[in-house]
Amino acid sequence: MIKLKLFKLMPVLLVIFSVTILMGCSSTKELANDQDSRKNANGNNSKEVVSTSSLTEKTSINKENLEAISSSLAGFLASPEYSGNLDKDEVMYKVIEYLNTPYLWGGTSKRGIDCSAFIQTVVFQALGISIPRTSFEQSNVGEPIDRADLKFGDLVFFDTMRKGRVTHVGMYLDNGYFTHSGSKTGVAVASLDDDFYSRTYLKARRVTEE
Repeated sequence: MIKLKLFKLMPVLLVIFSVTILMGCSSTKELANDQDSRKNANGNNSKEVVSTSSLTEKTSINKENLEAISSSLAGFLASPEYSGNLDKDEVMYKVIEYLNTPYLWGGTSKRGIDCSAFIQTVVFQALGISIPRTSFEQSNVGEPIDRADLKFGDLVFFDTMRKGRVTHVGMYLDNGYFTHSGSKTGVAVASLDDDFYSRTYLKARRVTEE
């Protein structure tokens, strides 16, 4: 069954990769015109939206990004927990859509986006959950999760600036990988076992419903 699901999804993923590399891409669920009330991480209704716009040109995908996302996708799709869940599919499609978007401090669009805006956008557009704008604020919503208990969709937080507090956020995928918008890489997939992220890791929170 797992191999069958992987086989069925790979053509879709390859198409998305091709469009991302050659043209950039536009969201199928842009928030700019979305006025629906959504639930926030604490279960309250909210009309907060995140602005996003199309990008006509992105920096080229490099070998490291491509290998990381491919490995992460393979691990995720092969995971016993994967069952074609629509929410998980939406998250992965959104991650791939933003893959290799340049990092821009304070940026909220595909022309440039910072770590917290990327996570805020993915969580809202893919899951319909509204979370705060900054990584520090995001680190105080949802439920605390031990690193050993990380599951797909959990938010992972780091002190990458040695300030003694949360300064960076990503979203856990599977098999030790997480996605984020790094200041040097833009939107990419990285490993929690990487020396830098292992050293700067602080905590994790779960904002999705079980």
